[in-house]
Amino acid sequence: MQYFSAGQTPKLSRKLLLSALLCFALQNPLWAAGEHAAEALRLNAGLTLSSLLDITIERHPRAGVLAARSATVAAETRYANRWLPESTALNAFHLSDNALDDIGVYENEVALSFPLWLPGEKKAQSRLSEVLAVAQSSDEAALRWRVSGELRRQLWQLKLAERHWQLAKEQEQRLSEVLAQVTLFAEAGELSRADQLATMEELAVWKGETMLLEAEFMDALRLYRSFTGLETIPADTEEPLSERQEISDEHPALRQALDHLAESSAATELVRESSNSRPSVDVFWRGFRGDSTSPDVDALGIGFAMPLGKSPRREPRVAKAFEAYALAEAELLETRRLLQLQLHEAEHVLHTTRARLENSEMMFEAASERFGLDKMAFELGEFSTREWLRRLSRFKTIERSNELLLIEQGAAVAAYNQAVGESL
Repeated sequence: MQYFSAGQTPKLSRKLLLSALLCFALQNPLWAAGEHAAEALRLNAGLTLSSLLDITIERHPRAGVLAARSATVAAETRYANRWLPESTALNAFHLSDNALDDIGVYENEVALSFPLWLPGEKKAQSRLSEVLAVAQSSDEAALRWRVSGELRRQLWQLKLAERHWQLAKEQEQRLSEVLAQVTLFAEAGELSRADQLATMEELAVWKGETMLLEAEFMDALRLYRSFTGLETIPADTEEPLSERQEISDEHPALRQALDHLAESSAATELVRESSNSRPSVDVFWRGFRGDSTSPDVDALGIGFAMPLGKSPRREPRVAKAFEAYALAEAELLETRRLLQLQLHEAEHVLHTTRARLENSEMMFEAASERFGLDKMAFELGEFSTREWLRRLSRFKTIERSNELLLIEQGAAVAAYNQAVGESL
């Protein structure tokens, strides 16, 4: 066999050798890019982001809390609409001298006690039920917003992991073809065994990276399935950028914090107006006989009971209510500050991602053209295998960065919409 140096090999000989690349890749399964076990995402054109959110909320652990909250609001409303704050009480007694003097004296009494609202208590209870009804709506909206954020994060993380893995497979296939080419040249004596081994080493590194990315994709897919209970994702996950530019009081998280503050205020007022003891109206019947010779005397009467002052237990209860109000106020301030920081971060990420993508697209366009020229130059033997591997690795990095930035831009838009309070 005749051996040539890289600079002496005729161009026709190289072209003839390149024509056998595909055949070699098929006959060399050890280094050809093999099939990977991970499954691809199943897209559902009929599934929208809004319907996906509804399905996710139905099986969300917090859905039961909302149902319990609704029952609480209904119970407080029914109580506020009662004429009497407590159930009526029946009191009865019988007195007789049979066991003592036995002269025929007896006294019987039966009384119905009707407890009354304290002054200002019913108004405070009605106010609390109204505030609870409003807070219930804000709790539902806040849950939709929070689940939207988690769903957005998982969807874009899943798409990013899948695309990352797909790119790795494509680049692994590309390097497998390079290995086939290098192996043919090595067998022809144009390249050394060291060049072939270097290419094999590089391919092994790329294969290891592909396996790790495949595992990350499968982890993201399992997390999505566990969260939503679905096997598919919406075919269209892109969102239009929200026109909102600041955090308003209608932001779901801020609205919930404001309503909880109002709820705490109403609860504090109710504690101040209520007491363990309350006034009551008593209606009673009394039957009496002085002795066996006296006539029976029956009488109907009405009585009124009024507590003098309020229960000593009221003071610590009021203090506890004010503590809850202070906590709700602190949570409101913390929520407002956190939302402002999240919006600032979302604006920064969106702006930075767009700028990076614009720069990346120009870089990728230039790199793609250069890759074609480098490929042709390598086939003509104008530079070494190691240099070709270096350039191929650089092109791989640029291509991957550009592809992933396209997905990151969609994720940045979703994060901005989440920050300004848009639910899916």
